[in-house]
Amino acid sequence: MKKFFSLLLFLSISLLIFSFPSDLVLLFGNPHSHTAFSDGEPGTTPSDAYKLARDLANLDFMAVTDHAYYFEADYKGRDKFEVMKEMAKQETTDKFSAIAGFEWTAGVGHINVFEASKWTSRNVKTTIEEFYDWLINEKAIAQFNHPISMFGTFKDFEYYPEVDNYINVIEVGNGSWSKNDTINDEMFSNYILALKKGWHVGATVGQDNHKANWGTGNDSRTAVWVKGKNKNGILDGFKNRKTYGTEDKNAKLWIETKDTIMGDIYYYDSIPEKIQLKVYYNDPDNEKIETLSIYTPNNVYAYHDLNSDYENTFEIPIDSTYFFVFVRIDQYDQNNIVSSPIWYEPKDGIRVFEIPKTNMYVNSENNLNFYIYNIYDTKSKANIKIYVDDELSFNNTLELNSYEKKIVNANIKTHNNKNANIKIYINDILWKNYSIDLDEKIKVGIININPGFLKGKYILSNDMSEDLSLLIIPSSILKEKYEEIIDLSKKMKIGIVIDEINDQLTNIIPNKYEITQEKINNAELNKLHYDECYRILYKGKERGFVINKNIIIFPGNPFESEKNESFTKRLLNLK
Repeated sequence: MKKFFSLLLFLSISLLIFSFPSDLVLLFGNPHSHTAFSDGEPGTTPSDAYKLARDLANLDFMAVTDHAYYFEADYKGRDKFEVMKEMAKQETTDKFSAIAGFEWTAGVGHINVFEASKWTSRNVKTTIEEFYDWLINEKAIAQFNHPISMFGTFKDFEYYPEVDNYINVIEVGNGSWSKNDTINDEMFSNYILALKKGWHVGATVGQDNHKANWGTGNDSRTAVWVKGKNKNGILDGFKNRKTYGTEDKNAKLWIETKDTIMGDIYYYDSIPEKIQLKVYYNDPDNEKIETLSIYTPNNVYAYHDLNSDYENTFEIPIDSTYFFVFVRIDQYDQNNIVSSPIWYEPKDGIRVFEIPKTNMYVNSENNLNFYIYNIYDTKSKANIKIYVDDELSFNNTLELNSYEKKIVNANIKTHNNKNANIKIYINDILWKNYSIDLDEKIKVGIININPGFLKGKYILSNDMSEDLSLLIIPSSILKEKYEEIIDLSKKMKIGIVIDEINDQLTNIIPNKYEITQEKINNAELNKLHYDECYRILYKGKERGFVINKNIIIFPGNPFESEKNESFTKRLLNLK
């Protein structure tokens, strides 16, 4: 749960005199718009959009990013993207940069690509993984667009380390409506989610114009600090995340620390305890700050009622091994401004971004599975140590190829307590330190069956009662307790191991399946290994299990082989 702190709780230092960066120029523009080259204003071209944005809206830059699947139809016999690039070159001046782009759109999400050598569409690269491979090969600058459930959130921002080099910005706001309320709660929360998942993305706001109001629809802008007031300078500003998204068309914002500046990553040898975050803000329209919020992975620090010309230094604890910090300003006129982050990370190339929530049990061996990532383009080793209540419970070393994502399958032992403290070290760096409440061990009914890998991990009972989480029986019991077992199957999963073929078993097996009297040995069937089992056929092919509603029928005992554990537990919904 996020904690909110008032201004009085944290040291605010204003002894030093500082200012906006003197070696950078601040530009305002729009990185997301459409014309009739896709589904924008009928009859318009990218030239029309660039001219209006330059001459009427007085933007410093604008990107036309028409939906790429429309490029499959030519414009006057020519490739639309090539025509757009020519128009962008023609409309670029020494005071305005016209950027040619396209929007890849799919159900998983929409992504803008800027100034690529070529285009691709959802009809060519149909999955996000295919698009990501294309982007890596193209090495273009890209942006996550309007990250909300309506358009897609990129598989909840599933992280790909190499792609992270090329998707450099993300919209925290989107829209060209006149009310100017473009930074909404869902986009903003998904910005934070993307950062927590590992993406290094800066904040932008796009008008996403579909009408002829390019830059004039409202005051929402993307601001970018650049070294050169030209297209290359703007693209370099995007790439290096020197951006912020703003609903105020001329508000200035900048953040830095003694180590690094907005948009950059500081790689530390040992984790600092705290940072001195400098914040600079100015609104020439004299709009005061209602709330200035500083966001970190685990906390939000809020400060209220501040001047329109504001600069200060805040002492902020580093609360995560992978640490980011950014600023949000809410003005009294209801306009919002969101900065890009600053990151603090280990020099080591291995990363852990999240630990999935999982149930663990008292005095038990528990599975703890999570992903680790190699963010480097060379091989890296990861020595993983997991401590439970300060006792080493898991120790393993994995080698990861360049930019590889690998799952850690850890088995950890909990004690006879109601909760456990878990610490995860990677290469002797503490990545996670958290406590978890433990559930009582699951009770499994197992009758006249060798429990195999279930033994010691669950409370095993010979009873057939409603307080079980799962019941496992041999098929021979069906002859005596068929009605009772069918009734229990309405309340829990039932696993039936065939030890004989009888009428009651045949009654449960769906019609298209055939149970033969033949037995086979050392069989690998549908991801399951059996030392010995009956041969079950479905349309002439051997089957490793049969599902009928809440009943799973096994041709032999799958619990005898530990290699079956993960898959069998999923079949039986056994945690």
